Amino acid sequence: MKIVAKPVDAVAVFKGTGRPLPYKFRFREEDGTDREVQVERIFLVEERRIAGIRTLLYDCQSAVGGVQRRYQLKYLIQDCRWELYKI
Repeated sequence: MKIVAKPVDAVAVFKGTGRPLPYKFRFREEDGTDREVQVERIFLVEERRIAGIRTLLYDCQSAVGGVQRRYQLKYLIQDCRWELYKI
């Protein structure tokens, strides 16, 4: 996977764990088109400190452009912001 660190618009679900679970997100492709992705599977959620910033890192899988792809979403806790971290 390659680090892209693109900001995304995300819809998240909050269950009893208190952690946000990504439901779907939208990001801008390099050619300028917007792509919406439904999160189909979450393999792992871990809390990390990246450069001293508390984050939740989600290892996910979905159909992106008709192909099943693994990727990582990053939730920056302090900023309440989502990023497509690796794809």
